[in-house]
Amino acid sequence: MLYSIKQLSGLFILGALLFSACKSSETTPSDSISLGLHQSGRLGSDVVVRADSIQDSRCPMNAICIWAGQAKVKLLLSKDSDSTAVRLSLGADPGSMNKRPDSTTVSLKNETYKVILREVNPFPGSTSTTQPQTAVVQVSKL
Repeated sequence: MLYSIKQLSGLFILGALLFSACKSSETTPSDSISLGLHQSGRLGSDVVVRADSIQDSRCPMNAICIWAGQAKVKLLLSKDSDSTAVRLSLGADPGSMNKRPDSTTVSLKNETYKVILREVNPFPGSTSTTQPQTAVVQVSKL
């Protein structure tokens, strides 16, 4: 009986060690930043992102709307002397063929980056309407 308890305890400890050594498949944003209108910030050590425009026509909270609306952001991404402008949006764009208007890829200095618009705050109709508009952007090197 004592021998089987020792074996069971050993298996339990081994299982716990193996389980804790497993890497999580969950990914977290590698490089994200919250920017106000005309603000810029450096992501990592190489990419500078500037929010050139933020437009929000989303349906306010607790309102009944015919269309959900969109939040659109124009960003300027630069690395050293190379730069490119992108337009991203949250919400459906009925006239666009782009199935993911919230993300795109850009090439800067022969390197490719994935740019994702994560949030535009504050949400229309929320209690924090005095808060300035911000866009949360994630840029990851591919």
